[in-house]
Amino acid sequence: MTCLKEETEVVAVVDNDALRWGEAFGNSTIISADAIQSYPYDYIVITTPDYADILQQLCAMGIDADRILTPFAPERGGRQEWREIFHVGELLYYVQELRMTKMSWALQNAPYEISAGIEKGCLARPKIRSIGETIERLREGYSMSRYGDGELNMILGRNFSTFQSSDEALIQRLKQILKSNLSNHIVCLPDIYGDFYNRNEEHKNWFRRHLADGGREYDYRIFDMDRVYYNAFITRPYKDYVDKRGVEERFLELRLLWENRDVTIIEGEKTRFGVGNDLISNAVSCERILGPAVNAFEKYRELLAAAKKTDRDRLILIALGHTATVLAYDLAAEGYQALDIGHLDIEYEWFLRKTDKKIPIEGKFVNEAPLGRIVAEPIGDKKYLDEIINVIL
Repeated sequence: MTCLKEETEVVAVVDNDALRWGEAFGNSTIISADAIQSYPYDYIVITTPDYADILQQLCAMGIDADRILTPFAPERGGRQEWREIFHVGELLYYVQELRMTKMSWALQNAPYEISAGIEKGCLARPKIRSIGETIERLREGYSMSRYGDGELNMILGRNFSTFQSSDEALIQRLKQILKSNLSNHIVCLPDIYGDFYNRNEEHKNWFRRHLADGGREYDYRIFDMDRVYYNAFITRPYKDYVDKRGVEERFLELRLLWENRDVTIIEGEKTRFGVGNDLISNAVSCERILGPAVNAFEKYRELLAAAKKTDRDRLILIALGHTATVLAYDLAAEGYQALDIGHLDIEYEWFLRKTDKKIPIEGKFVNEAPLGRIVAEPIGDKKYLDEIINVIL
């Protein structure tokens, strides 16, 4: 009532509750809807946010819709009658206060509603293990294929990649591997389907973009929602985290995967995994097969054939974008331990520089950093050059 201008007369209050008919409300009497026509009025005001059913009821009674005002309806601003009847500022404050109250109720109860939905299976999420559990699997000798936003967006038809063009054969292989079941191989997904605990805003916004506009629903259709996946962020343990405590220990855990082992690296021609740092210095030996820096899948058959000439006792690390996902799977099927190792070396370089930004690294191809794809030639590192056993471009 305080929102009404003083000169506004309330001739009656309408309520569908028969038990209230005849009661006084302020200076007015509560009446039934059927009694409206017995009273002289200029406008009927619906004073509840749930106005739709009442509006339909009144219109069904033959009441002119132009004489019905709904303060909670979005079209309120286009009608001049409000200014004649209400203190508009008071009305807007009242409406906003009610909405904020309802929002507060919803937020307070949201964790319980969400958890109940999860228990009932209404809010399904892929089963994705932690980074620590993923490392444990690799220590046991499993191979690994990873899916990041690049691979998932390509399958979805939203390819934003600048280093791998969409390829129908590649898309079909990526779909196949998502539901594969090799006994010596794990599939890793980005852990983005719940909260974004301890992740920075850049990370959150990047993956929210992927999940929006049907992205989540499409991902769920191509996943096997009954299987256990592992964590694709195993190769990104540094930059995207707010609290970076424990990162050095995580890199040390990863380095143990190739400690005292012979390693074969299959990488883009300008990737130079582990060059200029100590990331793989604990390996017994290292040999390299170089592929194209961009669109490596165009040379897939040649790359696979070269990889299969490798001794099966060697650990194979693959840094070839989308192609690595497929190559790691096919090598696992041949009995190798092959790890799609992705951006681990660049993450390590950023960690060593203590930077929170995606910056170029001199002498290395960094697709995600401004100017990162401009790599000076040639490289004069003799040890690196001696490690190259094959070049497929």
